[in-house]
Amino acid sequence: MGLMLACCLSFAAMGACFRAAMQDGLPVPLVPFARGLFTTLVMLPWLLRAGLPALQTRRPGAHLFRCAAGLVGFMVHMLAILWLPLADAVAIMHARPLWALPLAFLLLGEKVGWDRAIAAAIGFTGVLVIAGGQGGFQGEVSAGTLAALLGGLTGALVLIAVKTLSSTEPPSRVVAWYALASVIVWGPVSAFVWQTPSAFAAAMLVAGSVLAILGDFCASWAARRAPVGLLAPIEYVQIPASAVIAMLAFAERPGWELVWGTLIMVAATLYLARSAGRPA
Repeated sequence: MGLMLACCLSFAAMGACFRAAMQDGLPVPLVPFARGLFTTLVMLPWLLRAGLPALQTRRPGAHLFRCAAGLVGFMVHMLAILWLPLADAVAIMHARPLWALPLAFLLLGEKVGWDRAIAAAIGFTGVLVIAGGQGGFQGEVSAGTLAALLGGLTGALVLIAVKTLSSTEPPSRVVAWYALASVIVWGPVSAFVWQTPSAFAAAMLVAGSVLAILGDFCASWAARRAPVGLLAPIEYVQIPASAVIAMLAFAERPGWELVWGTLIMVAATLYLARSAGRPA
């Protein structure tokens, strides 16, 4: 649980660093490119030692699906934290456990009991409450809200893809495929929109990339030491952590919609986590 808490705090700080870099004029595509490049550099000793056979797989389609969902998801994540109040964006994107339930039913054929379906539906009302604070109740859904919703959806697709790959693929191969895909896809785009970043933007980009890698490792280490059902609710710590950082760094004050919406989402996720082991 301590490792998962460290993961959440790392990701909250990562979002703030990347947002500060983008607000300082850094082109958005440089963020996913930098994260992919840093991850590739971290994995380079393993890649050099294991060679190309380490990347060979009999499931290229599943890897491409995971990479596509991750590439889109990280980009809309960046757009959401750039266009919305930081904590609101993080909260809406944390609906991915709720998205995962219907997607697992549709894509994997998993059985879903009525109680879990109702819990997920209640959880989505929390998302609507938070979105309402961004004009959703007046019928004006902002681009930032749409990006955050898409971020939650693609995050759930990544979870499902990783789950299907975990039966045959080692985690290092899954991470390496995604890191290389990030460099290959966002490298040319970044070159096309290149602007020399300021010293501050470059520092924030490096700091955010380091925090992202730290968060990934903490999540992996936590998953080896505790059940997923115990760890999943802890992820919501990232929301108040983001709210505190946003108040200190960006002078943003969270509204009550964020509080009530997050409580509804946490309650629904806790129920889903507790009922995950029961037959449908």
